[in-house]
Order: sequence, then structure tokens, then C-alpha cells
Amino acid sequence: MPRLRVCTPRGGHIFPSVRRHEGVSALALLVLTACAAGKIVDGVLVDDARGFKIPVLRDGWRQFKAEGVEVAFRAEPGGQIAALFVSCEGQQAIPLRILSRRLFFGIGAKRVMAQEQVSLNGTEAIHTLLEGRVKDAEVMVSSYVAKDATCIYDLVYVAARAAFEERLPEFERFVKGWVLTGKSSTFQVPGSR
Repeated sequence: MPRLRVCTPRGGHIFPSVRRHEGVSALALLVLTACAAGKIVDGVLVDDARGFKIPVLRDGWRQFKAEGVEVAFRAEPGGQIAALFVSCEGQQAIPLRILSRRLFFGIGAKRVMAQEQVSLNGTEAIHTLLEGRVKDAEVMVSSYVAKDATCIYDLVYVAARAAFEERLPEFERFVKGWVLTGKSSTFQVPGSR
């Protein structure tokens, strides 16, 4: 299970364990079925198999690995987390609003502050801004959920409420750089053989 750590203003830590399809934990959340297949070229993560590219965060962000996460970064200092999850399981008939709700299972006392349909470089997505509690810490989340015919793409930013705004503009640039490029002819949905 992925273990993403978020620092709280009082020096504590949040360790949300996440399993997307079982709806178990909070926000840095979702275990993906596909293995990471991307490569970094000139500061951009390119995944030809699953058909996307996204810029890598730098300048005060440290990339780290977590099971089920395509790419994840932790801000230093601050402890904010930015991550991209990709889940490819075949045709996705579930509406984006429902898919976005699944991201927040495990977050207590949640309140959706804003939710709107947006376009990410021509791909329909839903943006959600939410506040809630994970264990004893108050957190804020900004998430974008998009999909194509076979994959769901979740771009997620989570931080302690007091530190949320500090790195949000960098996360927004990360999101704006995400582009669907078309899947390679060798891509197969897991379990579709």
C-alpha cells in the first residue's frame, strides 16, 4: 500500500494508506493496477504505453517512490504532497464526479469547498477543493480527475491546512502540464488477455 507522509503544522505526520478501489484511506490515495512504464525526458515524465506526459516538479520538491503511484513529490520544507495516480482497468463508464468522490474515502469531517468541470489541455476533468481530517490533522486537498477510454488519471495535492497555499501554484503548473498523448499500440488493459 502507498504510504505518503504529510507534515502537520505542529510537527506531526499524516500517513494516509490508500487503496482506491476498496475506498480505504485518505487522499494520497489509490493503489493502481498498472505498473509504472514512464521515463523522464528533459524534465517531463513520458508514458507512451498509457499515453500521457507531465512535467516533473523541481526546486524544493523531492521525488519519492510509493507503491501504486505513478509519480509523487514532497515539498521540502513544508511536507506538501503532489502525486499522479493512473489506473487502467478497461472502459470507464463511471462519471467523473463519482470517480472524484472515491478519492476522499477515509478523510473525516470533509467539506467540499468547490467542485467544477475543467479542461486539462483538451481533456474533460473535474477539479475538487476539499478540507477534512486525517487522523488528528486538518488537511486540504486539491484534486483533478480525468479519464480516457481505458484509464483514470488522478492529480492530487494534499497539505496541512496551514501550509496548503504555499505550494499550490506549483501544483497548478504541474496539472496544467499534464497532457494525453495517445497510447502506444502495445498497451493492454491489465486482465484483458
